[in-house]
Amino acid sequence: MNKNVVPFNDPNEYFIDYENNFPFILYLARDMSSNIKTPIITRCDYKFCTIEYVVSGSGTLQIGRQEFHIRKDSVYFLPQGSDHVYWPDPNDPWQKMFFVTGGVMMNLLMKAYHLEKVYHIPDCPELKKYFEVMKALYRTTTESNQEAAVVFHQFAAHAAKLYAGLRSQIPREIEKLKQCLDASIQKKFVLEQYAEKRHLSGSHLIRSFCSHYKMTPYDYLMEQKMKSARSLLLYSSMSIKEIAEYLAFSDQYYFSNYFKRKHGMSPKEFRKKQ
Repeated sequence: MNKNVVPFNDPNEYFIDYENNFPFILYLARDMSSNIKTPIITRCDYKFCTIEYVVSGSGTLQIGRQEFHIRKDSVYFLPQGSDHVYWPDPNDPWQKMFFVTGGVMMNLLMKAYHLEKVYHIPDCPELKKYFEVMKALYRTTTESNQEAAVVFHQFAAHAAKLYAGLRSQIPREIEKLKQCLDASIQKKFVLEQYAEKRHLSGSHLIRSFCSHYKMTPYDYLMEQKMKSARSLLLYSSMSIKEIAEYLAFSDQYYFSNYFKRKHGMSPKEFRKKQ
């Protein structure tokens, strides 16, 4: 059996690609540790499908025009053909398990379970067992690919069920509030005005939002602003004052102080270190 060593897209990672005709391939399955020095991973038109489970810590995923803050016991997807950027939280770097797959069967199962446009499933410790099994199966032989295909099918069915349940459990009024918060990253948002305009209780919205998203609407909005701030500091030439104005902070000093409180360093230090 011929085999070629092919560089994996993450730094210092490699997998062995065996020639076989089975329509599902388990390229790699393992643990991964990260720290404050772990580089940002950027990919375009990704050739594989990688699925990762966060064992501890947290990090950020940008995929398409969406951005997700990934926490402990959550799963995120890096689909085949996607453009994405992701990195660990410098204050709480994630530790992960992941597997890399490919093949016609993988694509068919992702589509069959409507997972091809799902990028994040939070709070799903039930899915951890599939990553453990994939690590045990990883031998990159035809037989292990066949076994891994069965496990992947079970994983896809379970993940789709969890995702569907997650969607159905969130009240419509909370989904609308989240959508409004997502659209308010570049402007000010006052919950009391939002609730009064819709004849809703502000305290009820806060309690319900917290029960589903584990944070208040204010904390959620500020977290989204901080995500955008990090992206702008890394990938734009905007000044700190311009970023503060763009994100609707009252002034650059409030923005800088808030950023430092959340990240342990000023925006200027963050830009310089990254």
